[in-house]
Amino acid sequence: MDAQHDVTEPRSADRDASADALAVAVTRGHTALDEWDAKALLASCGIAIPEGGVALDEDEAVTVARRLGGPVALKLIGPHIGHKTERGLVALGVSGDDAVRSAARELLTRVEGPGSRLLVERMVRGSRELMIGMKRDPLFGPVILFGIGGVFAEAHRDVTLGVAPLEDRTIDEMLDGIRASALLGEFRGMPPVDRAKLTIAIRALERIAEDFPAVTEIDVNPLIVEDTVPVAADALVILDPAAAPVHHAHVTPDLTPLFAPRSVAVVGASNDPVKWGGSLLRNLIDGGFPGTVYPVNGRGGTVRDLPAFASIAELPEAPDLALVAVRAEQVGDVIEQCGQRGVPAAVVVAAGFSEAGEAGAEAEAELVDIARASGVTLIGPNCMGLLSMHSRLHAVGFLELRPKPGNLSIVSQSGNIGVQLVTRAERRDIGIDKYVSVGNQASTSALDVLDALADDPGTTTALVYLEGIGDGRRFLDVTRRLTRKKPVVVLRGGLTEFGSRAAATHTGAMAGSAEVFMAAAREAGCLVRTGPDESLDLALCLSVLPLPAGRRVAVLTLGGGWGVLAADEVARNDLELAPLEPAVLAELDALLPGYWSRSNPIDLVAAIGPDLAQRALTVLAESEMVDAIAVLGILNSPSTGSASDGAIVTDPACPARFNPAETAFLTRVAELMESTGKPIINVPLRTLEAAVFEGGRRYDPVILYSPVAAVRALAAMAWYREYVERSAS
Repeated sequence: MDAQHDVTEPRSADRDASADALAVAVTRGHTALDEWDAKALLASCGIAIPEGGVALDEDEAVTVARRLGGPVALKLIGPHIGHKTERGLVALGVSGDDAVRSAARELLTRVEGPGSRLLVERMVRGSRELMIGMKRDPLFGPVILFGIGGVFAEAHRDVTLGVAPLEDRTIDEMLDGIRASALLGEFRGMPPVDRAKLTIAIRALERIAEDFPAVTEIDVNPLIVEDTVPVAADALVILDPAAAPVHHAHVTPDLTPLFAPRSVAVVGASNDPVKWGGSLLRNLIDGGFPGTVYPVNGRGGTVRDLPAFASIAELPEAPDLALVAVRAEQVGDVIEQCGQRGVPAAVVVAAGFSEAGEAGAEAEAELVDIARASGVTLIGPNCMGLLSMHSRLHAVGFLELRPKPGNLSIVSQSGNIGVQLVTRAERRDIGIDKYVSVGNQASTSALDVLDALADDPGTTTALVYLEGIGDGRRFLDVTRRLTRKKPVVVLRGGLTEFGSRAAATHTGAMAGSAEVFMAAAREAGCLVRTGPDESLDLALCLSVLPLPAGRRVAVLTLGGGWGVLAADEVARNDLELAPLEPAVLAELDALLPGYWSRSNPIDLVAAIGPDLAQRALTVLAESEMVDAIAVLGILNSPSTGSASDGAIVTDPACPARFNPAETAFLTRVAELMESTGKPIINVPLRTLEAAVFEGGRRYDPVILYSPVAAVRALAAMAWYREYVERSAS
């Protein structure tokens, strides 16, 4: 079972022996392999390990040490022994028969449980200590960890994560993503780490996770770089004999009736706008829904001057969509009636289900069974409803939401956060295509909606609020498919901290649920944000601006302070201040006072002219060295007037909320984005409520609230552009 430290390929005989050893351990109920068997398993899959052998007494230890020659490491190992260094179960750099015999004798006095033995190994020499690991996450499956190792690994926490199966680009990003990535290159006279062998080691953990379901965690720490080769100096393999791979089968429902219904029934319709059935009907009618609306009320009569029907069964036709606003105990009967009448989809706003405790959860499970048996696609329960602006479907209860039509769709697990996002979009003139409140996700989840949006021509960007994910693998599958076509911004709520409990390995301690989710989202091309405003800003930019071709940013500012803030944020986000080539400097010299900074950020030093900002912006936008531009303080300043002081509404030629000078400037911004394909984000001197300017061109200028917000948005857009290009290659 000996293995040379330079092994790079699996060996079938060793692999068979390792599989047998693992099977024996599982049969005996062991919760871990001892280090000898753990390293043999690693070596069989291509990870380099030091030469060594096992011994049961001091004489055998001396025999192994003689064979190895030179200094050796002695360790007391066993299926019940985990981290050994902290417990004094390791002797390092031992040379000579007498020293080996003494160290072996001392360690054997500390035998812990049955199956303990001595591992004698060649000392691994190297000053760079890395670590790799694998943990099975309850949601996402095998998660691979890479980072800086050693006894202070958890203190440094300089690690990156990837969710298997890993793409080649993901492994490269993991290697380059640690803060101490310089250690992988030439460093203080040491040659660079063999990245190919490091990649083999990471792939080996993937292979073990796939082939051996009983292996739940692997911790290889330290992975010492010896010359250029990463060698597993220590290894811990955690077992769970009861573990088995989990496979979720899922069929995405047809959501067409939700987004483009020809007719809608409101079950529980009322003339009282305070009631859910009244507000749903009011919003549906007042929003201008062009199809047929059927109020359903057990008492019949009329509701909002429309004839009301006593039940779904009495409708003259099967509507495409039912909005269900009755008491929780009545919902099941209504959904069953929908199925009998041939209604394909229903939105249930009623609360009192799984969010209300055990009894509610049982009622919800029964509701799902009824919906599936009836062939009804179910949204909710406990949701706010939905909007489909291009269908003029305002099927949201309680509140009036009237955003303008656009190409951004919002999906939310939380009704109040979803409403908050839509309300802010409406106030800031951000166009919306669809809004879906999924509530309890009893049958149709947020992932189902995102999956449908991937092929939806009206949506070019998706913004989703998530609190938890029931199926991590499906999250990856759905978002990967979606992000290859259109950007996805994820507003992340709280996640259950599966990793917060005590972990047996360094890997387990550093791969908590929040970290795993962030790794999975990044791997899938999602842009994660933690605040509603930042999420909405980014989604807006992605929906109406071109993506930057690179990371070179020009900052055009009316004052030096904002330029400094923007420059700092450029550095923090791995962007670059675009260099100003001589021709650009010459053109700006001709426009600006002689005392301007002659560097990027370009400070207009409060120089005001009728078209100075436009001319300077044109010079920057047409420069081949510039990929994106942040314009600070031009809008709502003395150069363009103050919209907030009432300089608007008098000129019918000006878009709402903008005065003539602002309109002229933003029109030029739109022209330049169309001609150059470069994003330009504007930050006003004083707050402008409007976030978007519609000038009738291919791209709409965007107004954000701060230099920091503008730069962060540009950084995220640059990252997404790179992700799309990598995914296509």
